[in-house]
Amino acid sequence: MLYCDLLRDVLKMILTTLIAVTIVVGLLLGALVAVLSLRKRFANRELRLIGESARVETTLTPEGTVIVDGELWPARSIDSLVISSQRRVRVVGVDDLSLLVEVCDG
Repeated sequence: MLYCDLLRDVLKMILTTLIAVTIVVGLLLGALVAVLSLRKRFANRELRLIGESARVETTLTPEGTVIVDGELWPARSIDSLVISSQRRVRVVGVDDLSLLVEVCDG
């Protein structure tokens, strides 16, 4: 009788541990899928910004921020020039999460 009780308790503990591990692994995999999905979405958004006009928010020295379609983005001048605030620039590329910009003609 004592042996059966001990065996039942051990099996309950093993089952509980397996359920807990399964839940944790499932949550981690779900989080990984969500992060990868967001990164892909951001990458697609960055590519659509190429060619867009932007306004310099903080002076690019050569790094600062610009506003494109109402969104604030970190940016860098491709010519390493200082570009003053409020100037119009054009997005010509993306480096990681920073936009590469050049001064608009005219």
